[in-house]
Amino acid sequence: MHITIKDILQFFPDKLISLTSGSAGLDNLVSSVNIMDAPDIWNWVKPGDLILTTAYTIKDDPLLQERLIRELAASGCAGLGIKTKRFLPEIPKIMKEVAKELNFPILELPLNLSLAEITNPIISSIAARQSYLLRRSNEIHKTLTTVAIKGGGLHSIITCLGQLTHCPVGCYNTHGSPLSHWLPENIAGISAQAFSQLTHLLTETAPSNDQSQENLLQSKAPYTKSLLIENHEFFITSFAIMSSNEFFGHISIFQPTNTFLDLNEMALEHTCTVTALDFLKQKAVAESHRLYSRDMLEHILFGDLSNQNTTAIIYNFKLMQGNYFECLIIELDQNDQDINIAVASTRLYQATQQIITAKYPFSLISEQAGKVIALIASTRPLKDQEPELYSKLHTTFKEIFNNLKISIGVGSLASDINSVRQSYYNALSCLNLGRTIKGNGHITYPQEVASYALLANSDTSSMLTYVCSSIFLKLETAVQGTELLSTLEKYLECDKVLTDTAKELYIHRNTLTNRLGRIVDIANLDFNNRELLFSLRLAFRQKKIKNKMGLSHYF
Repeated sequence: MHITIKDILQFFPDKLISLTSGSAGLDNLVSSVNIMDAPDIWNWVKPGDLILTTAYTIKDDPLLQERLIRELAASGCAGLGIKTKRFLPEIPKIMKEVAKELNFPILELPLNLSLAEITNPIISSIAARQSYLLRRSNEIHKTLTTVAIKGGGLHSIITCLGQLTHCPVGCYNTHGSPLSHWLPENIAGISAQAFSQLTHLLTETAPSNDQSQENLLQSKAPYTKSLLIENHEFFITSFAIMSSNEFFGHISIFQPTNTFLDLNEMALEHTCTVTALDFLKQKAVAESHRLYSRDMLEHILFGDLSNQNTTAIIYNFKLMQGNYFECLIIELDQNDQDINIAVASTRLYQATQQIITAKYPFSLISEQAGKVIALIASTRPLKDQEPELYSKLHTTFKEIFNNLKISIGVGSLASDINSVRQSYYNALSCLNLGRTIKGNGHITYPQEVASYALLANSDTSSMLTYVCSSIFLKLETAVQGTELLSTLEKYLECDKVLTDTAKELYIHRNTLTNRLGRIVDIANLDFNNRELLFSLRLAFRQKKIKNKMGLSHYF
């Protein structure tokens, strides 16, 4: 579709227009024709111009002749046509040498043709090509618009582009991960092995050091690069999917030839415009769903369930198609790392929404105060609190946020909507207590922290403090008191098994026996008193959470 210097030579097969130098530039694209009437014409030329001249203004100045070639080449001109036998008997040697050096085509024009006779057919051809491009642009626009109006999603749009261009097409998100692609059944002249490699290339995620996305953002124009696959050169043209400076990703066309680069580029730009609108529509729908989910969770978790209006709203929601429920709370552990909480929370919400609703479509996901709250709804009983699902969530979050840690608190199972609120409070306790006991970045279940939740409540644990504080005080004030306390704690956690305790403390069994003897002597402790030992075990757990007394909801 492009007009090149080679094409222009074919316009005048019998007119003795010939190439005298710069044969490597025969494929230079010609977008317009200009006639030189000043020695410094390079100040007004545009890329793609073919300059025609009688050379009158430079006929006696070799330095100016050389400069003209260098300036025109630097300006991106397609080539220079010089009419000889009038002011110049032939093309000067210096101009030929410089043109060859710069791969800049010089055409020798015959004396018997006026510049107008040469210009007119070239301009007519360029105009005809532009007219065709306009018609084709309108057809492409109508086709893509029809797909969008009929509700065709991203895959339909990408398929449409592939069928319009007869080229493989891929669409990628802002991280270079494939979203959709289209491939013809085969490509003429392409081996099966090359086709297989091309298929793999279309569906793989771009490496982290790929600069294509950055190039597209900076230029905001189509970006073309060549790629050799099994000795066949492909031309990959990519264009950003953008709307009001919001970047959604890009679309790439893999072209086995550069014959229709401009036409395919035009189709690609139209497609990216339609795709951006589709992304905006999806974004609006997702935002509407997010806000609705947030409001619905507000009703369920904090609303007045005795109010008839509240009840009516809840029971008309798809969540109620489930018979079994479970709440979990997910939160990014901020630590001291410099992160954008708003952006991170949004990505956390999106990942949770995608993973949970894929298995439980009636579930409700919302983001509130930096936490993602998921209310899982199932038509079948939830068993073992879905450890595989939660592990998948945790692994996915690690991949998204690299070295950042995400904590998950899992609530109790609920068999009706009225029990969901308790499941939420339990999940909140698991989240906070799990961080206290296990540290950041873990999944915590109710059975792991049930006793800790009880001990965190000062109203229910004051008697425990009274019973055990004197024993702790005696050991703390003794020589090597910290060592004795840790030994007693580990001994009780290991159910008084000497071998397991010594292994956990990395000490010899005889050393452990000596320490236990000191503990008995100092604290007057009876290891046969089961109730007292159980109280001490609970008291040690209470010590772990003494700095987390601000919790307001427990089991």
